[in-house]
Amino acid sequence: MKRKRLNLAILLCAVAGVPAGSSAQIPKSAVAKSKPGNLDGEVLNSKGAPVAGAQVLWQAADGETPHVLHSDAHGKFHLATLKPGFYDLRASASGAWSAWEHNILVRPGSDASVTLRLTFKEPPSAAGVELKGLMHEWDAPVPGSVPHDSAVDAKGNIWFTLQETGHLARFNPDTHEWKLFKVPTEDSGPHGLVFDALGDLWFTENYAGKIGRLDPKTGAIREFPTPSAKDPHTPVIGPDGAVWFTAQNSNVIGRLDIETGRIAEYGVPTQDAHPYGMIAVEDGGLWFCELSGGKLGRVDPASGAITEYAPAEKGVEPRRLVAVGGAIYFTDSGGGRLGRMTLTDKKFKMWPSPSGSDSEPYGIEADTAGKIWYEESAPEANKLVRFDPVVEVFRTFPMPAANSSVRNMARDAKGRLWMPLSLANKIALVE
Repeated sequence: MKRKRLNLAILLCAVAGVPAGSSAQIPKSAVAKSKPGNLDGEVLNSKGAPVAGAQVLWQAADGETPHVLHSDAHGKFHLATLKPGFYDLRASASGAWSAWEHNILVRPGSDASVTLRLTFKEPPSAAGVELKGLMHEWDAPVPGSVPHDSAVDAKGNIWFTLQETGHLARFNPDTHEWKLFKVPTEDSGPHGLVFDALGDLWFTENYAGKIGRLDPKTGAIREFPTPSAKDPHTPVIGPDGAVWFTAQNSNVIGRLDIETGRIAEYGVPTQDAHPYGMIAVEDGGLWFCELSGGKLGRVDPASGAITEYAPAEKGVEPRRLVAVGGAIYFTDSGGGRLGRMTLTDKKFKMWPSPSGSDSEPYGIEADTAGKIWYEESAPEANKLVRFDPVVEVFRTFPMPAANSSVRNMARDAKGRLWMPLSLANKIALVE
C-alpha cells in the first residue's frame, strides 16, 4: 500500500524443481571413482493410482545437499548418473505425504527403483483447535519499526518483518526473546515473508524492488533485484517450488526460481489492479486479491496465465485472503465486508462486517476448527472478528491496543494465531 498507510499452510515441501540428471553429494558410504548409477521411482496415492506433479525430495543419505524434482504425468521420476551410494527420498502432493524411504542403494552402473506412497497427512497445526479470542501482547523490539507480516518456522519461532527499520525479527514464544537481522539495503521496507521447505526465509523488499533470502542458521542474507516490480508485496511458495509474489503498484505477479535466482514477471490483465495478498490453494493455483481492480485473480504456475473473477457487488476492494473448506475468504477493505468465493463454481457471497462499511477489514486467517478470523483495522473499529462459516455468525473481540492495524496473521503448530499490530508497534497472540 502507499507509505502513508503502511502495509503457513505453508507449503512445507514446495521448493524449486531440479532437472533429471542432477547429481547428489557423495554419501560417506559411497564407492569412490565408480561408474554412476540410476534411480527410477514412482509416486502413488493411497489407492495405488499414480500421482502426477508430486514433489519428490531426495538427498544423499548423509542428509546433505537436498534436491527436489516432480513426478511426470504418469507419476514417474528418474534420477540419472547418480554417484553410487545411499539415498533418502520422500514425496508430497495436495497435503498428502509419503514416509521417508531411507538408504536406497544405487550401485555402480546399475538401476535402482523406489515407490513412494502418499499414505498419510501431516497437518500444519494441531487439529480442531477452536480459538476463544484471548489475546496477549508484546512490544516490538525496535521503536517505530512497524511490524508488518508474520510467519512461523519449523522450530515454532515467530518471525516478523519490521518495515520501517529494515529488520527481520525472530521471536521465541517460550522465552519472549527477540533476535534481529538487518536487511543490507537501506530503506528496503521488508514486507511479506515465507519459509521454503529447506528452512530458508524469503521476504519482499517493498521499498527497494528486491526479493531477499535469509539463512536463519548463519544470518546470511542475499538479495535479488526484480526486473520491473518496484514494490514486491506478498510472497508465497508455489506448487512448483518457486517464490511467487505480488507487486501492487507495478501491477505484476513475479516468480523467482530459488535454484537459479531468475525472476519472471506476468502482467495482471486489469490495469491498475494493485495485486495484494496472495496464497497457494488446493486447486493448484495461486490466488491473489486485486485491491483496486475489485477482483480475485488466479495464476496458473505452469504457464503464468492469469484468470480474473469479479463479484457482482460494487466498490469491493479485496485485500487479504485465506482458503478454507473448498472456498476462498477475503477481506473487503473498501466496502467493510467479508467475502467468499467457492472454488467449484466461482460464486461469490458477501457479508457486512460487524462494525460497518468503514471498518476496513484487513489481515485474515483461519483456525484449525474452520473459523475465519480477521481484524477491522479502521481506528474507530479496531476489533478482532471471528466468523463461523457453518452458521454464518460473527463475534467481535476488542483489540489489546489502540489503532492496532493488523495486516497479516500466521498460525502456529498449536493452532494459535500471531498478529503484528503494525501501527501500535506491538505483536499479539490469539488463543
